[in-house]
Amino acid sequence: MNGNHLQAIPSMDELFRDPAKAAMVTPETAQALLIGLASIQPLLIQRALMGLSTGQAEDGLLTIPEVAKRLKVSEYRAYELARQGVLKSVRLGKSVRVKPEDLTYYLAQQGG
Repeated sequence: MNGNHLQAIPSMDELFRDPAKAAMVTPETAQALLIGLASIQPLLIQRALMGLSTGQAEDGLLTIPEVAKRLKVSEYRAYELARQGVLKSVRLGKSVRVKPEDLTYYLAQQGG
């Protein structure tokens, strides 16, 4: 492909405003857009679902039992993820807490 055929990738805002633009992009541009969407989709889904959860304050810290419930794992497994540093956590004395955004990031890294 030579430089004369380079096409600017439309922004998501442009595509939302005018979906017909999607029909005019090259296959390579379509691939780039789909890869970008796939990479942020888990974060957007998790973020959307957080508002539907158990009424936990959005910026409040989650307890390990809350984390375990959201991950659908045992509390032991949730503690192990935090202890190993796989899931970023905050220690408050003997208590372990997880920021909602750290749980979101962990889930995105796991693909879901």
